[in-house]
Amino acid sequence: MSGAPTGGGKLLLGLDTATDHLALSLVEAPVERGNLGGTEVARFVEQVGREHSARLLAELDALLRRSGAAREDVVGIGVGVGPGSYTGVRIGVSSARALGRAWGVPVGGSSSLLALLDPEIEPGARGVALLDARKGNVYAQVGRRLDGPEPTFEPVGDPVKLPRSEVETRFPGLPVSEGPPSAAVLARRALLGGSLEPWYL
Repeated sequence: MSGAPTGGGKLLLGLDTATDHLALSLVEAPVERGNLGGTEVARFVEQVGREHSARLLAELDALLRRSGAAREDVVGIGVGVGPGSYTGVRIGVSSARALGRAWGVPVGGSSSLLALLDPEIEPGARGVALLDARKGNVYAQVGRRLDGPEPTFEPVGDPVKLPRSEVETRFPGLPVSEGPPSAAVLARRALLGGSLEPWYL
């Protein structure tokens, strides 16, 4: 997905490195203060294993080029703060902080699990995102899709770690999703002022 940015060319960047995927996204920034970001302009998501640090900046530069955007067009950064891989979360949060300082734009953190929620969930409905936490455990996060044409979610409670066998009992009736991650979800939350404190469960 790519194309020239609209709405004055202002964009929000989303990034997540909490899983074995590197996920990047550019979405249109809101025109009105208080609104969330809009249409996704360009994305990159690929399973990179442990190569997040080596790949992130190069893939970000390529994403900006494909979208016809410049760094000056980015007015906010949304980053996944975990839970997930300790090293991956640290890379994502530190990279977002550094980019925010370098570009002079705000950085907002959100649960990385929100990026794993099914975009087909109906507005107003809830779902639960899961991420493997090894030894038969998962990280889980309930999210509710907000109204609007683009898939945007708000957290319902904090992420938890629990045995995979208890998911159905703990979250009865909720649709379950395990990704792949959509960094657009994080980008749309970039200007909400979410904490950058990593979640290491």
